[in-house]
Amino acid sequence: MFTSKNRIYTLTLLTLALWAQSCTSSNILGLFPHFGYSHFKVFYPILQNLAERGHNVTVITYIKNPDPHPNYEEFIITGKETHDVITLDMFTPARNLKILFHEYYLLHAEGQESCDKFYKSGYVDKILARHARVPYDLVIMENFNTDCYFGVPYLLQVPVVGVSSCALMPWYYDRIALPDIPSYVQSEFIGFPETLNWQQRLTNFIQAKGLRTLYRFYTNYLDSKVIKKYLQIDVDVNEIAKSLTSLIFVNQHYSLSGNRPITPQLIQMGGVHINEKHINDTLPKDITNFLDKIDESATKGVLFISWGSMIRSSSLDRKLINTILKVLKKFPLKVIWKWETDEKPTNSEQILFVKWAPQFNLLCHPKVKYFWGHGGLLGTTEAVYCGKPLIVTPIYGDQFTNANAVENRKVGVIMDYNDIDENRLVNTIQEIMRTRYTENALALSKIFRNREKTPIETTTWWIEHLLQNGKIASELLHNKAVHLNWFVYHSLDSALILLLGTILFLIFICRLVKIANLAWKRRLTHKIKQN
Repeated sequence: MFTSKNRIYTLTLLTLALWAQSCTSSNILGLFPHFGYSHFKVFYPILQNLAERGHNVTVITYIKNPDPHPNYEEFIITGKETHDVITLDMFTPARNLKILFHEYYLLHAEGQESCDKFYKSGYVDKILARHARVPYDLVIMENFNTDCYFGVPYLLQVPVVGVSSCALMPWYYDRIALPDIPSYVQSEFIGFPETLNWQQRLTNFIQAKGLRTLYRFYTNYLDSKVIKKYLQIDVDVNEIAKSLTSLIFVNQHYSLSGNRPITPQLIQMGGVHINEKHINDTLPKDITNFLDKIDESATKGVLFISWGSMIRSSSLDRKLINTILKVLKKFPLKVIWKWETDEKPTNSEQILFVKWAPQFNLLCHPKVKYFWGHGGLLGTTEAVYCGKPLIVTPIYGDQFTNANAVENRKVGVIMDYNDIDENRLVNTIQEIMRTRYTENALALSKIFRNREKTPIETTTWWIEHLLQNGKIASELLHNKAVHLNWFVYHSLDSALILLLGTILFLIFICRLVKIANLAWKRRLTHKIKQN
């Protein structure tokens, strides 16, 4: 029974607890106006975890939180499909410069469309009005295909944490003075085996420098115009982005993407969307029934086929589907295939077609032995985590980079979309079933998992480090090199001075030699005349 003294004591403790939380909690704004579901799937765990730790998180996005925390508030932008929007007639069959620049333009156009939807939504006005009452402390925003959102943190005058769901776009390297060495560092757009030959190095150099220049002087120019149109401020968005960006989180880990030079401002968070707590969650009933019926002594396990949340596998050409089905029947494999329509291409008991599957749980299931994906980074990362060999059929974007990363690590094989025929597919499946791929995949999985902290712990620590230490933390992380022009940044002024000095020194030596030679000739002539 509570006494009056107990009530006072309890009330005091509760007050102190609430006061402590108010001292440690911060107001965080998330800006994610890109419609891609797979993108936000990377960002959501970070935002949700911050809300669970007591921070007040406000998010502008297309994607609704399936289980929002009370501290998590969302403003949903509408008017774009976020699932199964890409059909296979959009396939980009090669990684030549024409296609790379075309992909840049498509991303640019999408970015400009999202800018208009973002500012027309009315949510920016709400954010600015709220900030006047209860200020925001930090902005977390996606680094992808536009910077028009930087007008908001510029008005709020708060630091920015950038997040990338894929390899960092080449135009963001300069933002944190990240070393860019095209001789061996491949950008998000490219995909080559290691080590690059001279033609690949040339292609990598042209696209990295060319796309960066286009983004700086075309996309950023239009971004600045958008900010002026909607916020009535005249800024160079590239310069304010360099000034405000404190950190960039990138969805990569060296074990898969390779070793490259990084700065303290770039934090690798590969696998941040993976929640180990759900690894043993119950699978859907149809999948469970299918797996339970598998006689492991009569099969080589399950091949899981999924080309992600954006691509419609059901848009495959009927002739190609028949080829795949014919090949699958030749192997003692069961197959689970993500398929978006009610109409199934076969009623074979060998194959279970599902509209949706908990991909991570399924890939880590002991009866699932192989994964045929499209090279999306989330599925590829999950397969690496679960130690499963991959067949990768890249369709667009960073999928070619991820596919080559898989092949470079010897944990999978690339099956180009245009090359899918009966013989090649038979050879590919036979190859992936070799023991060495499973051994390599398990070894890579061990390294991928073995970290000082989990990805979510790493991202949370850095964000709270900025929040707890205020302006000085951002200033210490800020690299002054981002404000240097390219001529000074690459020390071309020093090289030019040294070159001119060397030339002048050589000219001086030549003159001395010439003078000495003339003097020697005069002395020789004089001696001859005396004789």
